[in-house]
Amino acid sequence: MTRLVLISDLHFGRDDPDLLVPLTRAIREAEPDLVLMAGDFTQRARASQFSKARRFMDGLGLPWIGVPGNHDIPLYNLFLRAFDPYRSYRRWISPDLEPRVELRDAVVLGLDTTDPLAHQRGRISGSAIRRIGDEIGQASGRLPIVLAHHPFHHASQVEKQLMLGAPRALEQWGERGPHVILSGHLHRWLFEPFVRREGESMTLQLHCGTGLSHRLRGEANDFAILDCAGKEVVASRMVAVEGRFIFEMAVRYHASDIGWRKLSPDDPQPSASPS
Repeated sequence: MTRLVLISDLHFGRDDPDLLVPLTRAIREAEPDLVLMAGDFTQRARASQFSKARRFMDGLGLPWIGVPGNHDIPLYNLFLRAFDPYRSYRRWISPDLEPRVELRDAVVLGLDTTDPLAHQRGRISGSAIRRIGDEIGQASGRLPIVLAHHPFHHASQVEKQLMLGAPRALEQWGERGPHVILSGHLHRWLFEPFVRREGESMTLQLHCGTGLSHRLRGEANDFAILDCAGKEVVASRMVAVEGRFIFEMAVRYHASDIGWRKLSPDDPQPSASPS
């Protein structure tokens, strides 16, 4: 089994310092093979904020990768935004905006969905759609997991605009086989297949909320533990309650030739849920 931890939207500069130690402790106790950070390390892409974010990530004492979010691009420095938007990200976080990691049961595919020409809305290019599609089709028994900041689907009540290219990506990737997309941006929790059109049930989406930010939008601070074993995936939500992160719920899905199917509590358990 491969265990991943997904965190997102830390927003250093608008973070809750009282949650730094509890979040660090809870992630360490999960003992993941890899920690995934789905963007928005910072609030305003300042060097001081990136420095704090890097210290936090390294302080976990665990392997980790990340992708940029829209807040990791300068908003007010128009020169940098136009000509070198990822300068601080590359210096403080990683020169690789789209990391790729092969694990025992999964291959994690980092995807940069930010658009320096837009404040919030993301985009995915045709070449990126083809690249990820090829990876899904050639996963060789490993579960393809796409790590991006922007979601590929919004619920009807979400006011933010959907990422450019998202419908095309879902359609083409669905033709290549089952896969998982991990994202943030909305500060909301969601774990379910995307089933609007035929073939899209091949996409299992997990939106994680914010691990540290005050910008809660009506939901608790949280992070996810993702257990991958063969064709089964278990996502456990860990939420902040009275200064510590506790287990709230776990949901299991199984991948088949026709897409993802939710498993009931009566199905055999591959492993115990986090406590």
